[in-house]
Amino acid sequence: MILQALRNYYRRLTEDQNVDIPLEGTSRENISFSLVLGKNGSLVDVEDLRIQKGKKKQPRKLTVPAPVKRSSGVKPNFLWDNTAYVLGMDNKGKPERIERCHKAFVEQTIKFCSDSDDPGIQAVIHFLLENHQERIKERDDWEEIVGTNLVFRLDGVAGFIHDRPAAQAAWEKCRAASVDEVRGQCLIEGTVQPLARLHPALKGVQGGQSSGVSLVAFNKDSFESYGKKQSFNAPVGQKATFEYTTALNYLLDRDSRQKVRIGDMTLVFWAERENPAESFLADLFETPVEEESPSQPVNDQGTTLKIRDLLLALRKGEEVVDIVPGLDPSVHFYLLGLSPNAARLSIRYWEHDSIGRLLARIGCHFADIAIIRQFSNEPEFPSLWRLLVNTAALGKSENILPILAGGMARAMLSGTPYPDNLLPVVLERIRAEGEPNYFRAALLKGYLVRNKKMEVSMTLDTQRTDQAYVLGRLFAVLEKAQEDVIPNTGATIKDKYLGSASATPALVFHILLKNSANHIAKLRKDPEKKAWAYNYDRKIQEIMDKLDHFPKTLSAEDQGLFMIGYYHQRKDFFTKKNEEK
Repeated sequence: MILQALRNYYRRLTEDQNVDIPLEGTSRENISFSLVLGKNGSLVDVEDLRIQKGKKKQPRKLTVPAPVKRSSGVKPNFLWDNTAYVLGMDNKGKPERIERCHKAFVEQTIKFCSDSDDPGIQAVIHFLLENHQERIKERDDWEEIVGTNLVFRLDGVAGFIHDRPAAQAAWEKCRAASVDEVRGQCLIEGTVQPLARLHPALKGVQGGQSSGVSLVAFNKDSFESYGKKQSFNAPVGQKATFEYTTALNYLLDRDSRQKVRIGDMTLVFWAERENPAESFLADLFETPVEEESPSQPVNDQGTTLKIRDLLLALRKGEEVVDIVPGLDPSVHFYLLGLSPNAARLSIRYWEHDSIGRLLARIGCHFADIAIIRQFSNEPEFPSLWRLLVNTAALGKSENILPILAGGMARAMLSGTPYPDNLLPVVLERIRAEGEPNYFRAALLKGYLVRNKKMEVSMTLDTQRTDQAYVLGRLFAVLEKAQEDVIPNTGATIKDKYLGSASATPALVFHILLKNSANHIAKLRKDPEKKAWAYNYDRKIQEIMDKLDHFPKTLSAEDQGLFMIGYYHQRKDFFTKKNEEK
């Protein structure tokens, strides 16, 4: 199903005139420099093809003959490769291997190109045989050239030599000579055809090897089972193999807007036909709607507002067709989550459904976590990444628990319960940092609403009588009284008692109430703050009337409700203060 969906997506892309997708036998690869040759094979110049992005130059994506798959062996690419193969020079300090690489590149070029009278091909052959490459070492930019991928161009002629008709004909001969003639029934096409043994490498997966990894591969005899040859363990035709890997590499491209990273998982998504959801779904995972990200800026204010309107409608369970023109809710949508596993990929997540049902589940997620914001500049619809970094030590992406990240993505997209470890992880982070902020309160609310079927309001609920919620409110009032008595104090009761008060209230609250009585007594002595003391007495008594006793312990779920009560009450204090101003 996965390979078939990717194959179909490739064919959809080939019909789109606005998409530059490689055809069979070619690939889009990172190329940094072009060797400009004279007709006699002399080196005229080295052309820098890199693109300036920010402060760095990045290789340009060019369509070249499809690369061979290599790990440790010597296998040259056709009319392009890195400096070790093309020039016989590298900076890795392995002269014997470099010599073998360059020799293999020269032999392959002569074998398949020597019978051509094309000026470009003849220039490459003369360049390789007459050792004109030694001049490159004298260039000032040699340190930038060494180790990069190179192509050839004929001086005074537009285009690259590998794109010339004669070079393409030679490439077809080279491909035909290396075709594995093992035939069988293709899993995707259903017809008998040549099967692919080694599938092209996939690049762009978070944590994967820079040279690329495989989704399907049987490159050793030890991978054979039940006496079947390598190609028959997962029989996929060579054409279908090229199509599904090309489509997946297109989705995994550096600049792709259909790829997001969640913990150690890379998630890609696409539709069976063109759909606006492909362009904005990434914002729900990675880039906050209300903010701009340096890596993925949202410059179009109209687009930003439209996405916000869409999310508001989704959260309310309304239809979204009128908000995003062209959004057909019946279109099938696919989501694929990948993680590296040595030299192969693990499929962490796979979901396919209509875009309408997918957006409805995303709307349920935002409805479940909806809670009043602590500050007005915080995102009303926090992205999954923003939520997850608030569960990680030091707020760093690399510290996000992979299992938690995958479970959160699955819950958001599939409508399943949130991961069981979400509650203890958030509570642990609050105890460690002493800060039940907006994002953590949203996660706690979502867990209690979806997993425990509790009713939790977005704002302060003064009528709620749950012991844990009331205790959280009481703790917030006692803390605020301390802050008013001792302004700008370096540490409040939150820093010392928040964790223990939420876990073992009976051991802590008697001490807190005793200290609070002293704080309020000091307020009464100040003529300007006497009314404050009355208000705190009234507020504490109002909350205490809802308590029967102080429980010895609170369960994890009740501790989560305690933190929400604390968060609601704290927010209410400052909301009222701002409204009065």
